[in-house]
This record gives sequence, C-alpha cells and structure tokens, in this order.
Amino acid sequence: MPKQFSLSKVPLITGLFWLAKMISTGLGESLSDYSSQLFGQQNSGLGEAFTVAWSLGLFAVFLTCQLRSDRYRPVYYWLSIALLAVFGTFSADTLKSITGLHYLETTLIFAGLLLISFGAWYLKNHDLSIHHITTSTNESFYWLTVAFSFMLGTAAGDWLATARTGGYNVDPTGMGWGFLNTGLILGAVFLGLLAYRHWGKPEMNGFMEIISFWLAYILTRPIGASFADYFGYDFAGGVLGNLGMSLIWLVAFAGVLTVIVRQHQHEQRLTTQTKETRHAA
Repeated sequence: MPKQFSLSKVPLITGLFWLAKMISTGLGESLSDYSSQLFGQQNSGLGEAFTVAWSLGLFAVFLTCQLRSDRYRPVYYWLSIALLAVFGTFSADTLKSITGLHYLETTLIFAGLLLISFGAWYLKNHDLSIHHITTSTNESFYWLTVAFSFMLGTAAGDWLATARTGGYNVDPTGMGWGFLNTGLILGAVFLGLLAYRHWGKPEMNGFMEIISFWLAYILTRPIGASFADYFGYDFAGGVLGNLGMSLIWLVAFAGVLTVIVRQHQHEQRLTTQTKETRHAA
C-alpha cells in the first residue's frame, strides 16, 4: 500500500519557489559543464564519468532522504532539484552524443517521455495536481516527471540556441537563436505564464492551472541554462567561464536556500504554536 502523508511533500508555489528553481537550472548547466571538462578535452570520458558518479550519487542520497521523510524537507528537496539539474543536463547531452541524434530529435524523445509520465500518473491517480503530493505513489510520479522535464528543457534549449552552420557546436536542426536570445524569448513566455497564474487566477487543480504550472516549470530549465551558457562562454569573451558561473550560481543558490529554510522553520513554529493554543483552549 502507498504511504499516506498529512501534508503535501512539495513546496508552495510562490515567487521564492520560482527563483530557487531558476537558479538551480543555471547552476546545473554551469556545474555540469565545468565538471565534465575538469580533466581536459583529451580526457573527456573521464570527466563525464566523474560527473555522473558524483551528481547521480548525491542525487540518490538526498532524494532517498526526501522520499523517506514524512513531510517536505527544504534541504533534501532543493538539493535533489539542484543535483538533478546537473545530472539532467548530462543525460540529455549524452543521449545526443551517443546516438548521433539531432537536438530536435532528442527534444521530441524527451517530450514523448514526459507525456508518457503524465499519462501513467493520470491513469494511476486521475489527478496531476502538484498540490496533492500526499502519497508515496504521487511523489514517485512527481519526481519522474520532474526528471523528464529537466531533460526536455535541456534538449529544447540547445535546439533553439544552436546554429545550423558555423561555430564550435552546430546542428542541422538548430534554430540559431543563440544563448542570450533564447533566454530572453523564453523568459518573456515564462513571465507571461506567471502573470496569467497570478492575475488570471485559473481554477485550483483545473486543467489550465496544472498545464500553466508545468509549462512554466519546463521553461525554467532552458532559460537558466541559456543565461548560464551566455555568461559562461559569450559574455566579455568568456571571462567568467564555467567555473566563475558555477561559483556565482552556488552563492545565489545557498542564499535562496537559506531564506527558504528560515521561512519554513518560521512557518513550522507558527503551526506548532497554533496547535498548542488550540489544545490549551
């Protein structure tokens, strides 16, 4: 029997949630690229193996801690997200390099896997709401869907940004938007979705509320990755590099995670005080 939890095991969808998600995607892109290139181009295989080992290993540790917990734990949840951003980047890139597929093809593959995940989730629970992650079954489907959303976002971002001719990394199916334009265009769509969710007020757990959330969630991946690559490779001749951007993202992520943890602790204290007051009365 699936475990039942009294509260949803994912964070509330606030501005802080979207900020943390966006930072985690940029961190995943820069850190994955830096780690994979750590041993030099001549030892790229070693760098890739190293990246898989530490990112997948740590992701498994923190996700296991979150799954075994009886409630949402900010540190476990957000470190799982950040590490999945690293591993998701590598997974999408590896599929292309191993199979020789083009970015458009890998984008379609991950889109298909995401739709399959949604379909299986709905057939099992008849509910795709992220506000009802209160059973172990829903939580498992949630994380599977999140994983595919990272991979889809990575592949789609590369497809949109990569040119068809010229440059270091080309793809015959690439849209040629470039890193900065991809980030700006998708960023505008993302802000439009958030504006719709805030002012349009779609019905809670309704079709538009669910689809607008997941579209925005998927978009955070190529947006964060595009800005990470632009400032790491293109800005000022690449002066920041993947190492510089990784450090910047790490500081930003540590800062926002600290705020999230303190806010969560404050909410927990208020909940405890309210329960004690009611019990005393």
